Amino acid sequence: MSTTSRGSAGKRRLLGEHLRALRESSGLTIVQAGAGIGRSNPTISRIETGKRTPQLIEVKALAELYGADKETTATLLKLLSEIKDEGWWDAYKDVMPASLANYVQLEAEAASLKVFALAVVHSLLRTEDYLRAVLRATSPSAPAKEVDRLAAFHLERQRQSLLQPENPLELIAVLDEAALRREVGGRDVLRAQLEHLLRSMEAPNITVQILPYDKGAHGALNGSFTILDFPDPSEPSVAYVDSPGGNLYLQKSPDMRRFEKTHAELRGSALDKPESERWLRNALKEM
Repeated sequence: MSTTSRGSAGKRRLLGEHLRALRESSGLTIVQAGAGIGRSNPTISRIETGKRTPQLIEVKALAELYGADKETTATLLKLLSEIKDEGWWDAYKDVMPASLANYVQLEAEAASLKVFALAVVHSLLRTEDYLRAVLRATSPSAPAKEVDRLAAFHLERQRQSLLQPENPLELIAVLDEAALRREVGGRDVLRAQLEHLLRSMEAPNITVQILPYDKGAHGALNGSFTILDFPDPSEPSVAYVDSPGGNLYLQKSPDMRRFEKTHAELRGSALDKPESERWLRNALKEM
């Protein structure tokens, strides 16, 4: 799912080439560059290959990190200003942390997501009330207006990714039973959430499988994760892990093999579509 203008592709690539040349001249690796400005390795890589438009603050930070002079920095900023491809998420910059903006841009460029949700329903599958309940629980000091804006952002994210009439994002989600038993927002909110999951499963681009308690221990007991696959088969997939300690992006082959294997095993253990639908209907009857 491309979110960028074709007319800007050449300038994105040119900007990326300039930044890569500066990085190499400075003797820094992609890992060091990412650590230097607080961005993931895949983000730096995608900027350098012209697949991602960097933010103004990122270009300035990279130029400073690489020791670029004023003239070179001005050239970089001019190139950036000529790229006309703001993402829909830019309207929510006032409430969206940089870490979330970084992830959402990757997600918007992906063709498919393979996710595992351990504790709560995945954010792309949440109802508005469930979203708000999660936001209030995870950000208890956030003002009501901020919660409203973040909820609106996530709902728009669902529309932009899953509900597009052409080339919608493919979502393959395994949900642990724990995520479906926890009464986030109360019983009524959970009931509406389970009903929403049933409706979502009717979409051809959405696969939801439930992993019941009786399947026992599994390879993802440490937490949820997401695998992002991109339209270009030559472009490496990215594994994303969100935790209270920070966001982790993994792209190296051994890491990706481990996450792909784990997700495949989870799908193999989880209920298939008819069984998952039946599980949800039974859970609703019990409420």
